[in-house]
Amino acid sequence: MAAKSAKTQKRAPRRKKGQLFCYTKDLMAALGVTRRSVYNYVQLRLLPAPILYSNGKTGVRARWSVVALDHAEFIVEQREIGYTLGEITAMIAARWGTHDKVPVPPPASKSQPAPSGNSSPSQGPSAESG
Repeated sequence: MAAKSAKTQKRAPRRKKGQLFCYTKDLMAALGVTRRSVYNYVQLRLLPAPILYSNGKTGVRARWSVVALDHAEFIVEQREIGYTLGEITAMIAARWGTHDKVPVPPPASKSQPAPSGNSSPSQGPSAESG
């Protein structure tokens, strides 16, 4: 009997014909990562944002479009080649676009430091009456 290899390669979940969505568990299996990493990939704009829904009994669940499985397969392939997540993000944006990704927050503007003292910025030294 042949010995099994110590490290078996995980296979991506098979899509059923006509399947419209998948769940977080499916993406975790396809990527070989934890739930936290899946949601981190969403924040990094590697995966499309999930659709949150509730069935009224078990709480809120995340449902993903099947395109997310395509993204997962692409991410795994590119990681095996040696690309970083930042490079893969740019490739995904070029290939699938960014319409289904989490919006990028606007850059934080640097506010000017408030003047020291007890007066508010609208009140200068000339505003005090004496």
